[in-house]
Amino acid sequence: GQQTPSQQPPRSDLVLVFPYKTRALVKWGEAEMDEDARGLQPPTETEKHKMETWKSKRSTVLHALSDSGLVLMLYYSRDRDEIFVRVGADVNHLRQVAEMKRYKLELKAQYLSAFAEYKNDYAGRRELNYSDRCVVSHIYKTHLTSAEDKAYPQPGAIFRSGDRIRLIDHIIRASDHNCAGVDIGQLMHDGDLLHYFPMHEHNKLRELDADWFKCFAWGSPQHIDKVRDYYGERIALYFLFMSHLNKWLIVPALVGIILTCVEGLVHSPDNPTAIVLCVGMGFWAIFFVHFWRRLAATYSLKWGTLGMGKQLEPTRPEFQGVSRINPVTGRVDRYYPWSERIWRVLFSGSVLSVAIICLIFAIMVLFVLRRIFHERNGRLMFQVLNALAVELFNAVFTNVAKWLTDRENHRAYSEYQNHLLAKTVIFKFVNCYISLYYIAFFKDNSYLFNVKMECVGGDCMNDLGSQLAIFMITRLTLQNFLELGLPYFSKFLKSYREGATFNTSLFTNPLTIMPDLSSAEKQSKKEDYDVYEDMDEVLILYGYTTLFVVACPWVPAVSLISSVLECFLDQKKLIFLYRRPMPSPAANNEPWDTAFDIFGVLAMMTNTAVIVFSSNAFEGWSHKHKALLFLAIEHVMIFGRLIISFFMPSIPNSVKVLQMQQNVMVHRHLNLGGEEDDHESRAHAMLTTQTPAPFIFDGDDEEEEG
Repeated sequence: GQQTPSQQPPRSDLVLVFPYKTRALVKWGEAEMDEDARGLQPPTETEKHKMETWKSKRSTVLHALSDSGLVLMLYYSRDRDEIFVRVGADVNHLRQVAEMKRYKLELKAQYLSAFAEYKNDYAGRRELNYSDRCVVSHIYKTHLTSAEDKAYPQPGAIFRSGDRIRLIDHIIRASDHNCAGVDIGQLMHDGDLLHYFPMHEHNKLRELDADWFKCFAWGSPQHIDKVRDYYGERIALYFLFMSHLNKWLIVPALVGIILTCVEGLVHSPDNPTAIVLCVGMGFWAIFFVHFWRRLAATYSLKWGTLGMGKQLEPTRPEFQGVSRINPVTGRVDRYYPWSERIWRVLFSGSVLSVAIICLIFAIMVLFVLRRIFHERNGRLMFQVLNALAVELFNAVFTNVAKWLTDRENHRAYSEYQNHLLAKTVIFKFVNCYISLYYIAFFKDNSYLFNVKMECVGGDCMNDLGSQLAIFMITRLTLQNFLELGLPYFSKFLKSYREGATFNTSLFTNPLTIMPDLSSAEKQSKKEDYDVYEDMDEVLILYGYTTLFVVACPWVPAVSLISSVLECFLDQKKLIFLYRRPMPSPAANNEPWDTAFDIFGVLAMMTNTAVIVFSSNAFEGWSHKHKALLFLAIEHVMIFGRLIISFFMPSIPNSVKVLQMQQNVMVHRHLNLGGEEDDHESRAHAMLTTQTPAPFIFDGDDEEEEG
């Protein structure tokens, strides 16, 4: 049925952008009949064939979406070379799909805020005297914003914004009953679909931006929940991790500032306070990730993702393979055998090995040049040159690693990111820290290319601290400049190209030369957000902060400032410069949690080794006694980690107990259809409503975004 003007259409949550014309100046489709088309060019045969193919596939997709009951709003882009399709779903349709999918929703507080599969009310059968009735819709929590909503909650209030997006995405992708079965990955791979993304909600963005510190940098419970409700658990866990890091850096930052003042009095970090700092930061480094896992478990239970099993991921659009029947879904998809991928993985490993060898050679040459020019006061210049070389090598190898991982042709995003992480972490660890390890343990009285190397003033701790300081300052300056500048530059470049294309089209009405873009079209010009890049930056910063802190005690204070600034820049990018990401469920930050844990153990061992082997504190000891002391300190710290893990496990006992209580509550009130002593009003839940017929909006106007 056609939607009547008096009816209010549901909100459009997702957008599909289809190509309509190969060029803005091509005469095609409805534009051929327009008065404005007099200056347009006829298409070539190749362009005509391509546009007819686009039209055929687009028509098939739109019919499938309409037949599945989704609400569509179609309109042209400003240049009429793209078609935007905004997709929404009626509340009753969402309820049906949620029940069919067994989608879990949060229950009310009196039911311990547990998460349970959604069930529609069932009045029961008369012949059984209604003994099989199930009336449970009143136990689901409603998510209300305004006072009017709280007074008169709407039927769809049980769904958060992220819930609606996930359910509509399921309707679009799945082949279940009342679903469209559209293969988004294949369409994007073939170029038949340009973009697929959720719509921003500007009123919520304004709230998040106004409370950016509490939401993104401090992670207070109420505010981090807003991030989770809007962006999903994966991104919320990233900012929760950042807030955990910020809080844990406060004490090392204050202690480091005090010890820096002491260092200024003795003119060297090699003093008795370094031993205290070594032990303290050693325990800090090995406990940091453990207590983060406890915090993540607490919030993942609160968000309904604790114990979440492996999810079936959609196929990456870039994935290439032969068509086959998927043994899990039973649908036709692409397949690439591991027997062919293994050779590409081995090739990637070979390239990584050669890159590391070349990297070590380049850094050795830099140290020799630094020694030669030291007599001409070139020490600072080569420290800066070393830092710039590290950042350049990082940028170059990041692109090489992406190219290698693209060649490996992984099907799912998680597989792709795990292989990319393995390459970049290994290379960047060597690239960022090998200079510091060399200064700390090997430089003094060693030879490189027959050139004798010496620490400045015979104090390797001082030399190490100055190089670490240069690394930190250079990285933070370049990183923050590029992180904020590149998205703006990319946005400006796209706007310039769009404007140039539009201005060359021969519109006769001067008032339409540069009309405003629609909200969806503005968002389509933005970049996709990837939390991988931000986690990668934080991991490198974490390494600089912890690995050699005994040589530079003020580094935690700089890291704290940098971490808060990182949160500020990341939220600005998310809100203003990037499309809204698809909300992704997650229970933790793996594999990053493991990477941070490994860095923590390495930091504990490195700082201990610097104190024992490189400082003057144990100068008179033999190598044997130093080794025994190193092992003793290291084992004490590891034993402390084991003791803490035993008495304070990574999943707190309170979380385990609450999870069991929630399971009992769900079984009692949902699986058994409710109890007789439940006096909640159920009359409204017994009402049944017929699902309205699907309808389509077809026009150039779009609803105003809140």
